[in-house]
Amino acid sequence: MEVIPDGDPGEYARRLRDVLVAVFRLAVEADFDMDQVPVETVPGWFVQVCQGGAATDPFAVDGQARYSERTGDGPWEIQDWLSRFDPELEARGWAFWDLTHSTVGEGRLNVWLDTWGEPFFSWEELRWLLYTCGADSVADPVVTEADAWEQERSA
Repeated sequence: MEVIPDGDPGEYARRLRDVLVAVFRLAVEADFDMDQVPVETVPGWFVQVCQGGAATDPFAVDGQARYSERTGDGPWEIQDWLSRFDPELEARGWAFWDLTHSTVGEGRLNVWLDTWGEPFFSWEELRWLLYTCGADSVADPVVTEADAWEQERSA
């Protein structure tokens, strides 16, 4: 998926990786059978934007608006969003592979996913994350050969 950040691509990449590291750690360590998955390790700005307008970081507020404009949906509630990473649920149709600098244009990033060969998969929770990290635009996913990924450098 091509992502065009609104601002510095390096800052965008850091925010995205910070959330993914926290949530993948929760996927391994948290008890998803509890009423609430702990959010203390998830970056505060992301928890706030999932509260539906409580965010104060401009990139997250703008991203929330762009997500709503693109999808017609409101914010994801944090516990609903985290539930997509429950390893027992198997609701997520993707695994994160890499984030790279696009060879197509300056400031563009590509999100690489493993979809287990499926051309269509559930990814709305990822679209929410990509926008709220500060994306100006997020392109729909396209199936691409791995050799294209090899041509790009990680962000």
